[in-house]
Amino acid sequence: MNHLEHITAQYLKLSDKDRITALQKKKWIGYTAANDILDKMEDLLNHPKTHRMPNLLIKSDTNNGKSFLLKRFMKSHPPYEQRTSERFLIPVVCIEIPSDPSPDVIYSLILQAIHIPYRESYKKEIKARKVFDAFERFGVRMLIIDELHVLMNTTKLKKAQLLDTLKYIGNKTEVVIVGAGTMEAHTAIVSDGQLANRFEPYVLPQWKLNTEFRRLLATFEQVIPLKKPSDLQSQQLATEIYSMSSGWIGEINEILNRAAIAAITSGKEEITLDTLRSIDWVTPERRRLTGGNNR
Repeated sequence: MNHLEHITAQYLKLSDKDRITALQKKKWIGYTAANDILDKMEDLLNHPKTHRMPNLLIKSDTNNGKSFLLKRFMKSHPPYEQRTSERFLIPVVCIEIPSDPSPDVIYSLILQAIHIPYRESYKKEIKARKVFDAFERFGVRMLIIDELHVLMNTTKLKKAQLLDTLKYIGNKTEVVIVGAGTMEAHTAIVSDGQLANRFEPYVLPQWKLNTEFRRLLATFEQVIPLKKPSDLQSQQLATEIYSMSSGWIGEINEILNRAAIAAITSGKEEITLDTLRSIDWVTPERRRLTGGNNR
């Protein structure tokens, strides 16, 4: 089974049902842009504290792996107990901005993420103080804020208040702030001159039909537990997968999962052009135009 990673090859010993269950679990596929962002976040996590900490803004269209990348980073830096001091540390805190955010909500979400008790009736200033105390007590070094593009759906006044809150948190705690969202997140950040200078933008781009895309498909093939090689990086299959996915990695993952399940249930054990065409896939463009859904 030279077409599979060693760990993936072990799945071939499972029943078809268990292999399908394994397929449906989210898989991390490392590639240049994602690895560069993870490396940058690692560097920032170890940055010495200073009054104007460098920050990062991760931009990506929907279903292109942004949130999964953040979860992978969080998984690599879980809370732990420092043996030398018996101190419990939380190096990274992550929150997701809701559809109707406010400074008060931001502080509440952070307190929830760190499991700090509070009352909703507390004034914003009290919540802020509890956040700052918790950051110091637990040695928080990075705050990740996902769905930052939501700020563009608020009023001009509320957006300014929220951006001021981010600046205030950064100044008071001297932690790195990593913002993430769609391309609109950049528009929100650059509307504030001070934040625009602090946030370095990184993009998870849409894939192009090129050699790197074919290498990506070869990597996918190594983690898909099929008994026969599919040669996903061949020109014919790569072109078909690109056309179906429009170059978004979340779409690619779902297409290959469905095709692999079809290959297992049919007994063919490989993904072919016919397999791809049998899953009745609706492209992202058609979904947006028709409101259809193939999920």
